[in-house]
Amino acid sequence: MGSVLDTAPRLSKFTFDGEPFAVAEDFAPWAALTAQSQPDQSILDACMNDKEACVVPSLVRFRRMIELARELAPHQQLSLVHHYFNGTEWTSDTRDTWSTPYHTAFTKMGDCEDIALAKYQTLRSLGWPADRLRVVIGWDGEEKDWHAWLAVRDEGQVYLLDSINGLQRPSAYSYARFVYSISDQGVWDHAPNYVPAGKKADQRMVPERAARIAATEGQHNKGVLR
Repeated sequence: MGSVLDTAPRLSKFTFDGEPFAVAEDFAPWAALTAQSQPDQSILDACMNDKEACVVPSLVRFRRMIELARELAPHQQLSLVHHYFNGTEWTSDTRDTWSTPYHTAFTKMGDCEDIALAKYQTLRSLGWPADRLRVVIGWDGEEKDWHAWLAVRDEGQVYLLDSINGLQRPSAYSYARFVYSISDQGVWDHAPNYVPAGKKADQRMVPERAARIAATEGQHNKGVLR
C-alpha cells in the first residue's frame, strides 16, 4: 500500500479546511447515488407520514428513530443516528456501488461506505448543514482495508463516526490515511498524487480515482479551476 501511505495524509490530521476541487454532481458515484435516492425518497416520505406505509419492520424502526431524533439536541441526534446505523449488518459489496439510505434502512445491511452515507443523509434530513458533514474515504492501517467514516463538526469539534470503532476524535486515527472526502458541497481530493497500484487491495479505488479525475477535468473545462 505504499502508493497510499506515501501520498495520503493521516486521518488524525483531518479538518474541514480547504476548497473542493469539483462539485459533487460531477463525481459519478455521487451522481448515481443522487439519481437513485430520488425515487427511494418518496417511499421514505410515505413511511414518515404514515406508519402503515412502512412496508417492513426495519422501516418502522427507522421511522421511530427519526421521530426520537427530531426531539433531541444536535449532539444527541448525532449519537442516536450513529448508533442506529452501527447496528447495520456489514456486507461486502463486490460491485462497489453506493447504496441509498432507504436501501440501508430497509435491509439493515451494507458496507462501510453505505453506513457512512446513510448517517450523512439522515443527519442532513434532520437539518444538519452540509458544511458540518463529510464522508471520508481512506485506508485503515489496522484493518488493512479501505474504509469510510463520516466526519462531523459539532460545537467546534471534529468527530469521526466509525462503523468499527464508534464515535472518535481524529486524533485516535494515527494508523489511518484519508484519500478523498465528499458532501453536497463538493469533492475534496486529499491525496491528488495517489494512483492505484496493481495490488488487489488497491484495485477497489480504481473506478473512484477515474471518476475524480473526470470530475477535475470537467471543472477545468467549465473554467471553475485554474
